Amino acid sequence: MTTANKQIIRELKSYYRSSQGSLGNDFFKPCLEHCSAYNRAAGYFTSSVLKTWALVLPSVLKKEDVNISLVVAPELPQNDLNALKAASTIQSENEILQDVADNIVLDAIEYSGHTDDQKLQLKLFTSMIVSGRLILKFAFPEHVSNPGMYHEKIGVFEFPWGDKIAFTGSANETGSGYQSNFESIQVFRSWIDSDKDRVENIESEFISTWGDSTDGLRVLSMSNDVLKKVKAYSYSKKKKKISKEINKWRHQDEAVEGFLKNPHGILEMATGTGKTRTSLKILSSLIDMNKLRAVIICTEGSDLLNQWYAEVLEWVADQKDTFAVLCHYEKMHQGGSFSIDPKNKILIVSRKQLDKVFRQLSKNDRSEIAIIHDEVHKLGSPSHLKKLKGEHKYFDYTLGLSATPDRKYDKEGTKFIIDELGSFKFEFDIKKAIKRGILCEFDYIPLPYQLTEGDRERRKNVWKMVGARKKEGSPMSDKEIQIKLSKVYKLAEQKPSIFELYFQKNPKVISNTIIFVETMEFGERLLSKIHNAAIRYRTYYQDDDKINLVKFSNGEIDCLITCHKLSEGIDIKRLENVVLFSSATARLETIQRIGRCLRIDPNNPKKRALVIDFVVDEEKDTADSKRAEWLKELSCIKTEEL
Repeated sequence: MTTANKQIIRELKSYYRSSQGSLGNDFFKPCLEHCSAYNRAAGYFTSSVLKTWALVLPSVLKKEDVNISLVVAPELPQNDLNALKAASTIQSENEILQDVADNIVLDAIEYSGHTDDQKLQLKLFTSMIVSGRLILKFAFPEHVSNPGMYHEKIGVFEFPWGDKIAFTGSANETGSGYQSNFESIQVFRSWIDSDKDRVENIESEFISTWGDSTDGLRVLSMSNDVLKKVKAYSYSKKKKKISKEINKWRHQDEAVEGFLKNPHGILEMATGTGKTRTSLKILSSLIDMNKLRAVIICTEGSDLLNQWYAEVLEWVADQKDTFAVLCHYEKMHQGGSFSIDPKNKILIVSRKQLDKVFRQLSKNDRSEIAIIHDEVHKLGSPSHLKKLKGEHKYFDYTLGLSATPDRKYDKEGTKFIIDELGSFKFEFDIKKAIKRGILCEFDYIPLPYQLTEGDRERRKNVWKMVGARKKEGSPMSDKEIQIKLSKVYKLAEQKPSIFELYFQKNPKVISNTIIFVETMEFGERLLSKIHNAAIRYRTYYQDDDKINLVKFSNGEIDCLITCHKLSEGIDIKRLENVVLFSSATARLETIQRIGRCLRIDPNNPKKRALVIDFVVDEEKDTADSKRAEWLKELSCIKTEEL
């Protein structure tokens, strides 16, 4: 645990009141993010708190060995109160109270039929219950003949470095208790001498309640039937119901079968055809055969790593063996825990941190471990080649995932990927995906432009640089030259004005649209062109703009302007149009970018996508013309089979 986290906790105040801020943001959120255990006895409780809790669960779940224990009081509906009064035996009372307790969780699951984000949050919550890291108990007072509610409100946070925080006050475990009610709490901190006794007393009170040893209180656990329903919810919606749908995705089973016969290689599958799902099917097969004891999943970028974490967390709930899911990226550093004892663990790790994990993981301890490289083409970079060469041969299962694993202008990097992961290759390209109806058909519109004098001057400067470097004895590689020249075309001065003329005549092309640009500066030039259009538009360049991506996914924004980072790791089925102001010479980036809008939308079965491109018109045999020829060919493909 870092000193910074400890400092955050030790700066917490002794008293919080709604008039002075947000209890949720100022107290509960930092405690939940940094604690190793949370023991809570609360008063009024509703299923709405599960939705509030779900907002912080992703950060809680990324930590190893964090456990949450909740004793809460359900609100008894009038019909249940009447039934309790009429109950003639303790057994019948218990049955009524058990139903009330169980319905709290079942109601929350029923709530989940709204947005995809809410479904994911509830799946994280149910996964935590299934894994035993969140335990719910329900308290019913019986100290008098006509008791009211269990109204005690205490809690204890424990932290990895030994600190404890106890609190008591008016905050309930409800959505409004964290968010909108006027509440207050008193806080007692174990590192403050005058608070130590209060911390110990509150902790003792909780232990007594949790163990059902408090006089005048009946405490019930969740029933086994409801636990089964929770587990079923955590993965029930994954199954396909229509035989045609299963048949449409049969390439995944073919890929699994091929890899199991030769477990070292690459799945070269188009964006949107299920690379992640296929790799998880492979892992499930290995588990069923008792041949897998651990997994390393490696990729780059927080968005992709977080997506893998959510997918794996849902997947593990459906496996016959129990696996702990660990993370080693950003502020999470659980690679050491994995390396010490990898059995029944899954590590999700940033590729730039992988060499550190390898140094700690003995080469003799890599048997029956699978390592998966998503966006595997990036494994071939010079830095990875130097740090990771020869490391993969000790693993029993090595798998790479990419729409196009070959590295243009880098034969050494491409060879390194094959040498490390193996020669097996399963291919399912974008053409096959459109024909089978996995990706939708699309129209292609190349807008012609010409280089201005300013563009030509920048191109001339590139060739001057090439000549100067050659004279200096350090000639530029073909890749360097191509990158410099391509930037001239990507930033061509005419493009924004040409696009403005086009969308003024065809305004629908900037609705449900992502526009890819090369730089933020170029994006700003474009903003001035679309500013007067009657659309809701935003940019997505940096992490602090991430809310704009969420709003676009939810339909709150019509048009999103972004650059390279959005090429990978997003799934927005409602997206219809992609505009390519910037396209790399290599096909990989273009495949990823157009793949964003080719995904089938269940809410729009007649969806037909649109790709708008820019092609310099006075030159032949250019990167623009070659890309245009290829995209035109793809746009002519029709869905032929299911």
